[in-house]
Amino acid sequence: MSWSLARKVSTALLGILLSTMLITAAFGYYKFEDVLSSLVRSRYSFVVFTIKQKVEASLGLGFALRQQRQVQDIIELEKARDEQILGIQVYDANREVLFDTDRGAIGSRVPPAWIEPLDGQSAQPFSLSDDEALLVGLPLVNTLGKAEGAVVLRYPAAYLDRELGKLLGGLAAEFAAILAGFSILGVAASALLLRSVHHRLVSMQRALEATVSEGGEVIPGPGDQEFEARFAEFCGKAREAMEHIGDASAEVERLDRLA
Repeated sequence: MSWSLARKVSTALLGILLSTMLITAAFGYYKFEDVLSSLVRSRYSFVVFTIKQKVEASLGLGFALRQQRQVQDIIELEKARDEQILGIQVYDANREVLFDTDRGAIGSRVPPAWIEPLDGQSAQPFSLSDDEALLVGLPLVNTLGKAEGAVVLRYPAAYLDRELGKLLGGLAAEFAAILAGFSILGVAASALLLRSVHHRLVSMQRALEATVSEGGEVIPGPGDQEFEARFAEFCGKAREAMEHIGDASAEVERLDRLA
């Protein structure tokens, strides 16, 4: 199937548009993923920070971490406020869970990796991962600057996947609508703007074929531009070349017969 000039130009423009949209979408997706992750982490870090302040206030009054029974009520209240929170734990420097929204886990031990953040800058927040959950935590520091333990909050990693899935679905629908609109507009605009060019090229092709096959001559009109004059000159040269080729072929055939 032969494609017209308008179709070829439209296809090229749509290809460029599609490539640009895909690159923009890829950068936008990864940027949104990074921003969304930071926002969710900051949101739950604030919850952890609120618990940290209440616990450290009691530490400053001289109460040991395991003696603060009100912490159990605090973490259960925070979990009840947000259904996305999977659990909140408070553990000491010996890895023992002192308080947990899952009361059955009290007395168990956290993984050794959960103690490593307590060895560095004790005031810095940290992030961990646990199976299909993500964790944010903050060390619990006494008045002497020593880390007594930490509080961690677990939230589902699938939460980000759901939000990003919604984004991808919305982007796909918007991009499909934009591409369809530009496809129609591009084909219509190309057909309209390139119609005269298409007719001009077709007439030039026919003129060249007639000149070469029939030995005619293209004569530019008085109002034609330099391009038409050059094209007429080209047609004349093409006709002369074909005539020379024809004469040479006839001479070769004559010599073959004599041989």
